Amino acid sequence: MRVRYSTSLVAAWMLAATAFLNAAPAFAQITESSDELIAILQSADADLHAKAVACKKLAVVGDAKAVPVLAELLTDPKLSHYARFGLEPNPSPAADEALRAALDKVEGRLLAGVINSIGVRKDAGAIDKLKELSASDDPQVVSAVAHALGQIASVESANVLKEM
Repeated sequence: MRVRYSTSLVAAWMLAATAFLNAAPAFAQITESSDELIAILQSADADLHAKAVACKKLAVVGDAKAVPVLAELLTDPKLSHYARFGLEPNPSPAADEALRAALDKVEGRLLAGVINSIGVRKDAGAIDKLKELSASDDPQVVSAVAHALGQIASVESANVLKEM
C-alpha cells in the first residue's frame, strides 16, 4: 500500500516541528532561581517586559514562595495574564487559594482569565464560587465558568453545568 502525502501537510508538520525544537531550548536555559525572578517582580525599577518574562519563567521554576507575588499581579491589567501563566503550573496548593481569592478582586476580562486558570488547575474547591459566577451578566464570564467547570470534570461540576 502506498501512502500519499500532500506537500502542504508535510510543510505544516515541518513548521510545527521546527517551532517546537526552537522553543524548547528557551525554557531549558532558565538560569535565574525562583528568588531572583521574584525580586524582579518586586522591583520598582523592572519594566513591564522584564516582569512579564519573569512570570513566564516562574511557570517553570516557580514554587510556593512565588505565589503571593504572582497573586498581587492578578489585578494588574497589563500583567494579570502573565501572572496566571506563572501560577497555573505551580505545584503549591496556595496557587489555588490565590486564584480563588482573586475572583472577588477582578472583573470582566481579568475575571474570565482567572476563571480559566482555575479550570486549567482543575480546582474543585472553586466550584461553589464558580456556581455563583454562572449567574453573571457578562457573557465572557459565564463562558469561562462553563469551560472551567468542564475542565474540572467532576460530578459536582457537571451538576452545576446542568443547572446553567
